[in-house]
Amino acid sequence: MNRTISALKEWLNPDWARHRSVPPFEAGLRPNRRLDEGTTLLPEAEFEPDDVIIRDNGELVFSSGDGIFSLTDGVVTRVATLGGQVGSLLPAEDRMIAAVEGVGLVTIDADGVTADLCTDAELAAGVTDLTLLPDGIVLATIGSRAVPDWSAALVAADRSGRIVRVDGSHAEVVADGLGWPGGIENAGAGEVLVSLGFDHRVERRAVTALGRAGAAVGSNLPVYPGRIATCTDGWWVAAPYARNRFTELLLDEPDLLREMTATIRQDQWFVPRLRCPDPYTDTLQLGQLRVHGVIKPWAPARSYGLAFRIDQRGRIAESVHSRADSDRHGVTGVASRDGRIVVAASGFRNLLEPQKDNER
Repeated sequence: MNRTISALKEWLNPDWARHRSVPPFEAGLRPNRRLDEGTTLLPEAEFEPDDVIIRDNGELVFSSGDGIFSLTDGVVTRVATLGGQVGSLLPAEDRMIAAVEGVGLVTIDADGVTADLCTDAELAAGVTDLTLLPDGIVLATIGSRAVPDWSAALVAADRSGRIVRVDGSHAEVVADGLGWPGGIENAGAGEVLVSLGFDHRVERRAVTALGRAGAAVGSNLPVYPGRIATCTDGWWVAAPYARNRFTELLLDEPDLLREMTATIRQDQWFVPRLRCPDPYTDTLQLGQLRVHGVIKPWAPARSYGLAFRIDQRGRIAESVHSRADSDRHGVTGVASRDGRIVVAASGFRNLLEPQKDNER
């Protein structure tokens, strides 16, 4: 709708205005400090883990930079070096599948030997998550085909995200026009869960109709949901970014948004980040630095740490948090096996094992 008409209608009747709102963290998303009180698993600042999986033998495997690494008994070993930034990891029987920026999908066997699986142009950039169906088909989500950078895609209201079906070396687009699909996971019964970041929504879609909107499992979430990992009692969802009211205000004001993107460096845009190392130099920092430079846990979140579990009935059953006054932020990957949870906190540059809920 024309902006002038929208402004006129709002002036005539404020109730006609439509503005985004950010729901509170409540119920299963109620804030806690399970990430802040959890265990760090890697040497400090040596890695920047993007995704993580737990193998059957308890070994952790994670991606960082252009490599894949394993963690066993506190010892980190490089498994493979690939030809680009490594993102999502997918266990597939006795091998792994990795999404490599600029390459596509690559397999890594138990000996660390790599081979190209699918180098189709559809998978060369922007792969956000992978899942394996029972028939051996791989589904991949592409955050954005047009604007690979998350923050640039957010302010551009980009909806060029896709779901791609991978059968061997053949790739086929089966869903298009999505708002940053950040995660996908097999949900059984011929369905998958898909997280749509810019819609703040997780939904269930039929494998045979991936191009159609599905039933909401979580909607109007206070976060931008990302990767999804199955567990014994549901699915864990990584939430790299939390929503904040000022960003929502910007997204409702196209003129102000255009001025921000035209006149301010991208690293200074007021959009959520994986990490916020120096709040003193950030825009609107007085919204956080309440008294004597102390950030309160309930302060407006520029970066945040969060993963949450959806149970089999579609409810958000539990979550692990690192609040605004901490720095264990930017959870881009999550894995669970036999009750153990490990998150890849890319913003914090470490793997974290959250404190168990019954230990708090």
